[in-house]
Amino acid sequence: MSFGFGFSLPAILRKVAGYDPFNQSGPTLDLVFAGVATDLDSLGGYTLTTDFIVPQYQIAAQYTVWENGMGLVSKSFSDIITFTRASTATYFDSAGVLQSAANNVPRFDYNPATLAAQGLLIEEQRTNSIRNNTMVGAVAGTPGTPPTNWNIVSSASGLTREIVGTGTENGITYVDIRWSGTSTSAGSTRTTATTTAEVAALTGQTWTISNYLKLAGGNFPGALSIVWQERDSGGTPVLTVSTTIGTPTAAALNTQRYFDTKTLSGGASVAYVTARVDVDIPDATVVDFTLRIGLPQLEQGAFATSVIPTTTTALTRAADVASVNTLSPWYNASQGTLFMEFVWEGLKSVAGQRIAVIDDGSTSNYWGTLATSSNAMQGAVVVSGTTEAVNSTPATTYAANTLYKQALALELNNSASAVNGTAGVVDTSVSVLSGLTTLRLAASSSTVTSNIWFRRITYYPRRLSQAELEAITS
Repeated sequence: MSFGFGFSLPAILRKVAGYDPFNQSGPTLDLVFAGVATDLDSLGGYTLTTDFIVPQYQIAAQYTVWENGMGLVSKSFSDIITFTRASTATYFDSAGVLQSAANNVPRFDYNPATLAAQGLLIEEQRTNSIRNNTMVGAVAGTPGTPPTNWNIVSSASGLTREIVGTGTENGITYVDIRWSGTSTSAGSTRTTATTTAEVAALTGQTWTISNYLKLAGGNFPGALSIVWQERDSGGTPVLTVSTTIGTPTAAALNTQRYFDTKTLSGGASVAYVTARVDVDIPDATVVDFTLRIGLPQLEQGAFATSVIPTTTTALTRAADVASVNTLSPWYNASQGTLFMEFVWEGLKSVAGQRIAVIDDGSTSNYWGTLATSSNAMQGAVVVSGTTEAVNSTPATTYAANTLYKQALALELNNSASAVNGTAGVVDTSVSVLSGLTTLRLAASSSTVTSNIWFRRITYYPRRLSQAELEAITS
């Protein structure tokens, strides 16, 4: 069976005794963006009868919708999801190689270390403020020429620098920098991928630096650190802060992305920010190591996002905008349950980080799931701008890179959430909404608010019981 992705996969059919497809007790929308180990056999209406055709993908597994009361019918991604992104964007393929997706092409991402499918990646807009992270201008030699705009020096005396060369490992462009000799004073080797007055910044802003790092030869003589410097309008440091990071090994470069986040606090004179990679050098020490640095990224935000390659100027990756724009025929306006399986790429500690919501095109009428300013779980029902239900139980504080299975059920005066097998308290004073038009992923109206890997979105046209909510989220 072919679905327009360049490969074919078999349908998997299962018969469930006692299941009546005409009562629509099962899901009427089921989107699976990553391989799911087992379906939810504990819920009779959910597991699939021979009326269902379930194509299983590694990247985008199952796209199905109820049609004409005859059961779930297979659809392609573009039949269901409207997707746009006004730029290219990177992701890892099933072999752990960094790839670039063209404008308006969704990214089905893989974990580069485990090669496990992570699902559909949705990210907000971000900018890599490093103008050249692909090593343009580097020339091999001793001392050699660093990449354009880079500064590579040592404050420890007695060492020789060599630009060994540049290359690509698993799709990641890198430069190899070798330091050797016997130190005659303590200090550090210092690699900065920007000039001192290049990245404009203000106190109070939060920035994240990330680098792919690898020990390409020898041994590190001391700890590695990220050194932040907040600088004034002339590029002079006004505040310097150092954070020790882990020690890179000879393992694959794509498995070793190191990052650090800082909220700037240097005061009103702060105009620029730099962040460099330091390797500590003790005094009177024989030194010989080669550090591989790949695709550094300096972005304003509380966590690192997918890398943005640059050559001569800072570049912006546009937001991934994904929605289901047709609720007919699968949506029931009087009651329903929305299930989602997902992993946060990162959390921002701001209000309104949407996961999945169904709305009318505004922020005044919707129901769905989100994270609060404390990154706590919330199921919300908002009617004419007034929040009627806040399903905040079971109490859950989200964490990045953690799998969540969550559901929100709604009917008149009967709403509840469930997370990872535990159902919350029922809200008995809540309306149902009419005039809704769109199911949005990680977005509020047309604004992407969250950074999430979606594994699965499923909709049931009825309010599942508390026991059923616990079953599907276990």
